[in-house]
Amino acid sequence: MNTKELFLEILDFNSKIRTLDWEFGYWGGTLKRWYDEGLSKISGLSKEVTYGEGVCGPGLHWPILSFADDIALDRDVHDYFKFDDNLTTFPLNHWIYPKFEKKIIKENESKTELWDSDGIRKIIFKDGSSMPFWLEFPVKNERDWEVLKEERLNLSTLKNRYVKNIDDFFKSAKSRSFPLCLLGDPVGFFGSLRFLVGEQNLFLFYYDKPELIKSIANYLCDFWIQICEEILTRTDIDCVFFWEDMSGKNGSLISPKIFREFMTPYYKRIIDFLKNKGLKDFVVDTDGNVSELIPLFLEVGMTGMYPFEVQAGNDILEIRKKYPRLQMFGGIDKNKLAEDRKTIDDELIKVKEMIKLGGYFPYADHLVPPNVSWENFKYYRNKLKEIIF
Repeated sequence: MNTKELFLEILDFNSKIRTLDWEFGYWGGTLKRWYDEGLSKISGLSKEVTYGEGVCGPGLHWPILSFADDIALDRDVHDYFKFDDNLTTFPLNHWIYPKFEKKIIKENESKTELWDSDGIRKIIFKDGSSMPFWLEFPVKNERDWEVLKEERLNLSTLKNRYVKNIDDFFKSAKSRSFPLCLLGDPVGFFGSLRFLVGEQNLFLFYYDKPELIKSIANYLCDFWIQICEEILTRTDIDCVFFWEDMSGKNGSLISPKIFREFMTPYYKRIIDFLKNKGLKDFVVDTDGNVSELIPLFLEVGMTGMYPFEVQAGNDILEIRKKYPRLQMFGGIDKNKLAEDRKTIDDELIKVKEMIKLGGYFPYADHLVPPNVSWENFKYYRNKLKEIIF
């Protein structure tokens, strides 16, 4: 079986086949360390990265054209371990287009304040050692939203939202060995609105401007449905991905009541549309402790989730017992990979059981951090290969 065929069988809980040999991704500082410690730099990265920038592994869907800046893609780790083919997102920008002009406001040796290409004013730390500090967002009121959707979130620009060589991509997709998915970051009805109005404003607007939030969510839902309909007339799709970073270590950032009022109607509408088009696998990327969110996402039609961060309290074996048909990706504690070999061995015990139960893709529970040595990572991946194969 090729990677696409294995992917679909695993999603269908066929436990008689091997699972996929994938990794989620790495921080830029991690790859820089590994190159210093013996990883051969043959292909290099698809772009230069800072210490704290993310780098895609084969299990993290790419390319993600909707982000403010392209995300780097690894090839050297992939080729060293002979990973399976990459999970690939259909190459169309389903977010802000045309992008805003990036403008630097001020900078010094350690940080830069700027307006980014998503229209967000923020402070970026040059060494990437910390998340950006977000200051201002493109939508502050109803008028801002009307202008933004008219100028940068409409389908009159659809032909320019594709990659330039889209006809070649369509041809390659017909005989592909890789899994092809739709949507991905930042498609969802919390995370996307957070990019537009800001996290604190979003929490306030649920109460002060509920009609604005519903208007934005309704429009985005229609917008993404139209994009999906266009793509599905030209190619088949294996899976649909959504993105909702909406939890912390203590659980969801919003209540079930808010979820059901401001997210559920739009998720049901887009997932029902896609089901009617023959799709049946819908996976959401959501960090933090997801115990409160799993039943809410299942209610709207979601079938899978990742990456199940262990440090946030997620236990994939306990979650599997409670939700035996939830497709699961990740759940291996990335922090344990920096410790001794026995600790790594102990962490991988649960993987054997998860693979037996089916519907599981093993990899680290987020980007592998720079405190993981190349020797440790090689040990972990080789032990994982023994389990997979």
